[in-house]
Amino acid sequence: MEKVFVSPMTYRQGKNVLWNHLNDILAFGQKGLLVTDQFVYQMVGERLLEELTVQGGQITKWLVEEERTTADFDYVIALGGGRAIDLGKALAFETSSRCIVVPTSASTDAPTSRISVKYQDGYFAKYDYYAQSPDLVLVDTAILIESPVHFLTAGIADGLSTSIEARTVRENSGVNTLGAAPTLAAEAIAEKCREVLFEHAEAAVEANKKHEITLAFEAVVEANTLLSGIGFESGGLSIAHALHNAMVSLWGREIKGSHGQIIALTTLQQLQIEGSEEELRKYQTLFERLNLPITYEALSIFPSAEELKKVAELAFSPEDGIIRSQSPATEEEVFKTLLTFRKTREI
Repeated sequence: MEKVFVSPMTYRQGKNVLWNHLNDILAFGQKGLLVTDQFVYQMVGERLLEELTVQGGQITKWLVEEERTTADFDYVIALGGGRAIDLGKALAFETSSRCIVVPTSASTDAPTSRISVKYQDGYFAKYDYYAQSPDLVLVDTAILIESPVHFLTAGIADGLSTSIEARTVRENSGVNTLGAAPTLAAEAIAEKCREVLFEHAEAAVEANKKHEITLAFEAVVEANTLLSGIGFESGGLSIAHALHNAMVSLWGREIKGSHGQIIALTTLQQLQIEGSEEELRKYQTLFERLNLPITYEALSIFPSAEELKKVAELAFSPEDGIIRSQSPATEEEVFKTLLTFRKTREI
C-alpha cells in the first residue's frame, strides 16, 4: 500500500502574525471573501477587512448566520472556530479558490486539514474530503490568548487522541484519512504532539488564565493545531473519533460539550477497549486536572443501555475510524466498555 503525507502549504504562528503578514494574504489576489460569524467579525473580522482594504484588497464578507454571498473572489479567509473554518474550507475547495485559515482559538486541529465535518441540524452527518490542504494558516497567539480556557483544554483533549488513534491505524495496517498507509513522519508528529501536551498542558492553561503568552502556551497551541492536525490526517483516526461521531449522530445538540470535550471521554474509552490500563490512568488524571469530561453525565447525557448499544453500532460505520483503522475491537467489546463510563445505572 502506498503512503501519503499532507500538510498546509504555509503555517505561521506567533504574537500578531495576522497583522504582521497581511501581505501574505494579499499575495493570493485582490478579491477575497472573509467567512466568519457575527461574534468573531465584531471581535477581529471587521478590523481585518478594513486593514486588507486599506492595503488594496477587495474584500467581501459572508457571516455564516446569513445567506451566502454571490460575490466573486480569488481566495477565502476562514476566520473563527470550527464551524467557520469548515464552511470556509468547503467553499474554497468547491470553487477552486485558495484557502487561508485564521483560527481564533486553539480548540481544534481543523485549521491545517483538508477535511470538513458536515452536520445536519446539530447531528453528525459525514466528513467531506478535499483534494488540497489550506494554502496559508495564520495562528495569532495574541488573539488566542484572549480565548476562554475551555477552548484550549478541548484542543488539548483532541490533540491527545491523535497519537492513540494513529497508533491503532499503524499497528493494524489500517488507512489514514487519505485512504493510504501512514508515513513515519506522521507517526513522529503524532508522538511529538502527545509529548508536548503532557509536558506543557497545565502550564499553558495557567498562562491562558492570566492572558500571558508563554513558551508553554505557544507549544500547546502548536500541538493542538499543527501537530494534531497533521498527526490525525496523515496518521489516521480510529475508535475515539468513531465513537464521537456516533454520539453526535445519536444525540446531536443534547450533548453539552464541544468536539474536544467529547473526544476526552471517547479517548478514555478507546484506551480501555484496547486494554491500555496504564495510559488510561495517565490520561484520566490529566483530564480531571483540566476539568475535562470523563463520564457521559459530565456531558449532560444519561444514556440507557439500548442507547449505548446504538452508539456502538453506529461507530462501526464502514466510512469511520474503527473499520478504516482495522481495529480488532468488536461491537460487543465496545458496548461493554461504554457501559462502564456511566455514573448512573437503570434500576
